[in-house]
Amino acid sequence: MMNERIKVDFEKMGGLVPTIIQEENGTVLSLVYSNEESLKKSIETNKVWRFSRAQKKVLMKGAASKNVQEIIKVAGDCDSDALLFTVKQKGAAACHTGAYSCFGEEKKQGLPELYEKICTIKNSSSKESYTAKLFSDEALLKKKLIEEAAEVILAKNKEELVWECADLLYFLFVIMAKSGVTLGDIALENKRRDAKGSAKRNEERAKKVDGV
Repeated sequence: MMNERIKVDFEKMGGLVPTIIQEENGTVLSLVYSNEESLKKSIETNKVWRFSRAQKKVLMKGAASKNVQEIIKVAGDCDSDALLFTVKQKGAAACHTGAYSCFGEEKKQGLPELYEKICTIKNSSSKESYTAKLFSDEALLKKKLIEEAAEVILAKNKEELVWECADLLYFLFVIMAKSGVTLGDIALENKRRDAKGSAKRNEERAKKVDGV
């Protein structure tokens, strides 16, 4: 979510503020510098713009390489002299050397990456993969979900359970992507439930105090 009310003290920092670029999973991709113009462009376009100290001008990340960074969230620090951009990295590399990260980190292959890969297949014109077949055959998808859930229950040891859980999560992500449900939606629902639970616990405590 973009925040157009970010407070940055550019004068304090001589016109430039360090800006950390990271993915949603926490992988730090790079450190760039922002001035007022680049920050404004970043917010307006939802793409990372930076000030190049070498070229002395504002540039959009990926304009030439096509390794564009789509902004998910912009945050400022407590002293108003640094920025944090949370982004979705498009393309194979964030670093000009061709590395995925300027800090040598490899691209993580976790659950968010699996979900993103499945969504990419959903939006692809190719219909030859097994995942694409699942998107077009809802009956098959539901059948596989039921089968994998049963296999999770019947797993005899940790190794089998890990294997079956991985299978189940794959099919679960496919049906989520098919229905437009994101991992963020699940996180928000968990947050809502946690808040509801906290409110209920506070209410119960208040009743106990009143009853004393």
